[in-house]
Amino acid sequence: MRTRLRWSVFVTLAALAVFGVWWRASRSALLVETAVVTRQVFEETLVADARTRVRWHVDVTAPVSGEWTPSALQVGDRVAAGALLGTLTAASADPANARALAAQLGVADAELAAARAARSAAAAASAEAERALGRAERLTAAGGVTEEELDRARTLVEARQREDDIARARVSAATFARDAIRALLPGGGSTVRVTAPGAGVVLRQDEEHARVVPAGAPLMMLGSSGALEVVVDVLSTDVGRIPTGAPILLFNGADSKAHVLRIEPAAHTVRSALGVDEQRVSVIGDIHAPGALGHDFEVRARIVLGRHDAALVIPSGALVRDGDAWSVFAIDANDRAHLVRVKVLVRGAEQAMIEGIAEGTRVVVHPPEALEEGTRVDHR
Repeated sequence: MRTRLRWSVFVTLAALAVFGVWWRASRSALLVETAVVTRQVFEETLVADARTRVRWHVDVTAPVSGEWTPSALQVGDRVAAGALLGTLTAASADPANARALAAQLGVADAELAAARAARSAAAAASAEAERALGRAERLTAAGGVTEEELDRARTLVEARQREDDIARARVSAATFARDAIRALLPGGGSTVRVTAPGAGVVLRQDEEHARVVPAGAPLMMLGSSGALEVVVDVLSTDVGRIPTGAPILLFNGADSKAHVLRIEPAAHTVRSALGVDEQRVSVIGDIHAPGALGHDFEVRARIVLGRHDAALVIPSGALVRDGDAWSVFAIDANDRAHLVRVKVLVRGAEQAMIEGIAEGTRVVVHPPEALEEGTRVDHR
């Protein structure tokens, strides 16, 4: 009986000792998140918030004061050029009002002349871009122009053609405004037909019901159907890294693709969420297939700045500051973490391309503050 009791005590003490060793060993290991250094294709990207917009749009405004009677159009309806949008019935013009109308007519004539001059310039620029594209295509066949230069020439032709379309629509709008004012002059009639300056879709209805509106009041917005572009606001310090024609990936639930069409020459000031004023530049992208996207949709844009084959890639969260350089915590065969200095070639929001560490090395991601040189880690 005593022998059995002794054996029971011995087994219990041994179990407690083993448990104590295990507990101590497990407590000494720091639980961490890890990743493996891989060699893969790495895309250098720039991520920013963006909004979509129709490439051509026009705000239809009341040319004169009067009672606005809208047609039965609703937001989303398609209209043809010259389609009736509504009518304005003006009160009889007294002498003072007649003089004001005459002055407005003079302004409208000047605006029409300016629109026609801009249309001529846009048409000339479009024709010159097409001639330049023809020369580039001939030189490409002879080996004198690269494919990249040819793509830029094609992109420029598309941009110039769209600018010509916009200029043509502005001429139509200016002609309509001039004719509307002329109709209110003595002998011209008192009812003005407000018509669409171009074919498109009703994007917004500002005045859905009949009421008296002043001259210049917004009535509705018309825009081109299916021709969308994206406006990406990037820091002015990053603009120099963005090539014309660079791919843009849009994330909005139903992902879409675009490419950089042009970069605006002037920056604007934007206050960040932290209250810091930033200088940002609008990068305009041409959306290939809008799909479910529409006007003024908020999206997340990723501009592809470059592509690198067979690059060493780690999560950006694995990088830690080591003085003026970058390092990572590499895990050895004994599950010990060691600080290894690396060279960061490109750092993105999610991944980084590096040098100075072997492929297949396991590194700590988002190292905790308690992690030090030689610390034993648990990365199960």
